[in-house]
Amino acid sequence: MQCSQSDSVPRSQRGYSLKLTSFRRPKAARVSGSWLALVALICLASLAACASRTTTMVPGNLTAIKHIVFIIDENHTFDNYFGTFPGADDTTSGLLSNGQWIPLSPMPDADESTALCNGWDCALQAMDAGKMDRFDLISGGTWAAYTQAQEQEIPNYWTYARRFAIADHYFSSVHGPSLPNQLFAIAAQSGGAIDNGRPGTVADCAPNSNSTITVIAPDGNRSQQIRCFDFPTLPDSLEHAGISWKYYAEGGGFIGLISHIYNSTKWTANVAEPEQFVIDTQAGQLPSVSWLLPPEYKSEHPPDSICDGENWTVSVVNALMQGPDWNFTAVFVTWDDFGGFYDHVAPPQQDQFGLGPRVPLLIISPYAKPGYVSHNLSDHTSLLRFVETRYGLQALTSRDAAATDLMDSFDFDSPPRPPVILQPRACP
Repeated sequence: MQCSQSDSVPRSQRGYSLKLTSFRRPKAARVSGSWLALVALICLASLAACASRTTTMVPGNLTAIKHIVFIIDENHTFDNYFGTFPGADDTTSGLLSNGQWIPLSPMPDADESTALCNGWDCALQAMDAGKMDRFDLISGGTWAAYTQAQEQEIPNYWTYARRFAIADHYFSSVHGPSLPNQLFAIAAQSGGAIDNGRPGTVADCAPNSNSTITVIAPDGNRSQQIRCFDFPTLPDSLEHAGISWKYYAEGGGFIGLISHIYNSTKWTANVAEPEQFVIDTQAGQLPSVSWLLPPEYKSEHPPDSICDGENWTVSVVNALMQGPDWNFTAVFVTWDDFGGFYDHVAPPQQDQFGLGPRVPLLIISPYAKPGYVSHNLSDHTSLLRFVETRYGLQALTSRDAAATDLMDSFDFDSPPRPPVILQPRACP
């Protein structure tokens, strides 16, 4: 009996299989019971060794990654930011509800007059059952949704995409706004929530909260409930496995909508303001898994400045690259929802909630394939799948169980690549 690897797959991705060697004896030979027992013990020992190697193996030597960071900005589609990126599934024109194609116009850095709808009903209307032709109807009959940033408007994001990797078939998890998508990035579900809800005068998960949110039932019926949920999350899985985690966001962000986290010691031990992220990276105190949300006015949410938002992202990525953990880190920079902006790729509909329109995903790591464009179908639950793959955790829902794990964007056979320190730019 021996452990063997299949030669039909790359060495870095081979699993182990069990090969049985038959034991033959001559016709006239007699085997004692003790000899048979010895053979059985050898077989069992070999089987245990192979099983041990199988359960501890991580695909592609993923153990090189010891820190995983999710940076989640807001409200831009792939076409809106990277619609002219070389090698990507891109476009420079958009389809109107009247069947006319128009060129995507220059993207203003901050436009107070832009009023785009990114709600559940607006997303479904804009997507038009995959025709992707009614974004003009959700922007007040104007063409405000049909804009596109050029490389010179977000040059540092483009540098990350060129020097590391980018995914062009990465979709929002919900055809709706920030809150349900942010929950999917924590728990692979939104608890039925389809909008951002209304905060009350009492904290969402505090006793006597008077916040509200719309939830949808499997039959399509909608109702209102308190904007607080209690379902399993990736932080719970990490906690049970003894793996460190932290959620960096102003006021606790969306993790504050999870009752058993808000009403426990985790709220003070594992939740921090975004400024703490830089302090932790510089001190070598980065947890194994981090969520990092930008502070107010730095999220790129229209009409806030995309330049200011890019500068903030660059500042935190620079801090990480200049800290002691760069060689062991994978950073995923994405945007939570489509923000009402046009995108031409029809999202596959996996269930009642999504997928929603494409959003960008940058994969920044010393092991990211330089200049690689991933065309694999992925969404926010793929971030969870990456963590689950790395640490051998069970999936939370059917969504992250079926999600791709983003491993195609990594190369662990090459030595870690050096940091790329970028300079903030002067904003309009």
